[in-house]
Amino acid sequence: MPFILVIAAAVTVYLVYPMDRRSVISLGGILIGVWAVEALGVATGFPFGTYMFTDQLGWSIVSVPIVIPFLRLLVIAASDAAVGHFFGRLSSVLVALVATLLTFFMEFAADSLDLWHWRTRFPPASSYAGWFVITLASTLLLRDTSERNTELRLPAHIYIGLVIYFCITFIGMKSGLITL
Repeated sequence: MPFILVIAAAVTVYLVYPMDRRSVISLGGILIGVWAVEALGVATGFPFGTYMFTDQLGWSIVSVPIVIPFLRLLVIAASDAAVGHFFGRLSSVLVALVATLLTFFMEFAADSLDLWHWRTRFPPASSYAGWFVITLASTLLLRDTSERNTELRLPAHIYIGLVIYFCITFIGMKSGLITL
């Protein structure tokens, strides 16, 4: 799974943003920033709440799987593409809202897939607020340093596919229709 997530993130980012020097630096900064915030979150519970990753996502650095920043970059790029394709160039706030919606479904599926677990029964609201702010800041950075590509049909459908996957996974595994 980690390999597939990294490839999906790379393909989606490539389809959404042109790969010039400024974009690559911004994307690298986002990857490092997301990893740092996750490391802070795992160690202190801030800003997302108390949770822990399992071994399902592969290698970790300071208890944060290497793939997690790539997963967040996938969510950000796919959300930006979905907003761009379906609504045109609207605010970065809408991109952050769309990404937070995807995060909502992903959090519940992740527990079912044994990727990470919350100390509480449900992910706290602070997790969604944290990812909203991180996505908003990332989108503003990307909008400041790169132009979004104009052909966004495929990456927008990647967003739809992710939502469907996480919904089916969560509902199927909790109902017992899907087992691993």
